[in-house]
Amino acid sequence: MKKMKSFLRQLCLGLPLLFFGWSCSDDDEVTMTAWELEVNQLTAATAKYANVDVATGEGFFDASGFVPNMGHHYVLPTRMDNTFELEKPEIILYAPDANGNMEFVAVEYASPIADLDNPGTPPEGFTGNLDEWEINTHLSQWQLHVWIVKENPNGIFAPTNPTVGDGN
Repeated sequence: MKKMKSFLRQLCLGLPLLFFGWSCSDDDEVTMTAWELEVNQLTAATAKYANVDVATGEGFFDASGFVPNMGHHYVLPTRMDNTFELEKPEIILYAPDANGNMEFVAVEYASPIADLDNPGTPPEGFTGNLDEWEINTHLSQWQLHVWIVKENPNGIFAPTNPTVGDGN
């Protein structure tokens, strides 16, 4: 609960700064790229998942156990389709904190691939070409991680995050 309050407090403090940037004059304007605005939209839409009970209450379940440098993958099967919906990722990632409580760290988009020998192009995701869709051959899926909560030194769209660790 304490982590959720802290996360929500940071979100509430950050949103006015975002809106302030839009209301400045041209000389003072904070320029955000389209994908950064989309990340802010995603962050706001998924803030409720700071509490893992909210995710499980919606039907997300731990489909992976702990995966090093990623965390636990909580999947919502009804979202598994070929449609990229910015505010509705298929997977929410959690990692245990120092007390063993599940901490929201990232989201992941997943899109099934019918034929791995001919996967086609990755789904349309965030505006621009910075998002790093990868093929998971074990699950026959295009996948995109977005580290919206836990900062990732490898970048917001990197598939793994060394700060998540190995689960020990």
